[in-house]
Amino acid sequence: MIPLLFLLQAAAAATTPAAPPPWTVTTRPSADPTITSTLTGVTSADGNARLIVRCDAGAAKVVSVQLFSKVPLGGPPDRPVSLTVDGGMAMIDNWEFVEKGAYERGEVAVTTLTTAIAKGKTIALHTTTAAGVAVDATFAGPSNAQPVTGVLAACGYTLGAVPVAAPTPKPTK
Repeated sequence: MIPLLFLLQAAAAATTPAAPPPWTVTTRPSADPTITSTLTGVTSADGNARLIVRCDAGAAKVVSVQLFSKVPLGGPPDRPVSLTVDGGMAMIDNWEFVEKGAYERGEVAVTTLTTAIAKGKTIALHTTTAAGVAVDATFAGPSNAQPVTGVLAACGYTLGAVPVAAPTPKPTK
């Protein structure tokens, strides 16, 4: 007789979709049919985290760099995330946090991060949980810039260029 715990673990494993191959660009609809999400990413060397570059395109177009972790990050408040590419200078900024993830969506920060990620061979990330426990992950960079440029293009961004916002229309009298 097979223990119930073993069956539950097998069922959970069978229903968890496998992550796509590293840096594969995927387009998928969101819960809101007016928004399409295009993303690419990679799982960490230890399998405990995922780094994603994502475009959500609808009435507004937003590119974000995201981290998802098997270690619960504890949600808000915003806190520092350090990203180091190929042993260079750490890029540190406050990211927004949710229970199992964190993301950066500021246009200047996203431009800096995606430019570095697109050229990187090794990407090291450091942050903490809401309780102050260190979370570190190492990711393999893409073999070329195409996956990152593809996601950026889905939102009208160009690699290395901060997007220029359209002028706000003047109110009519």
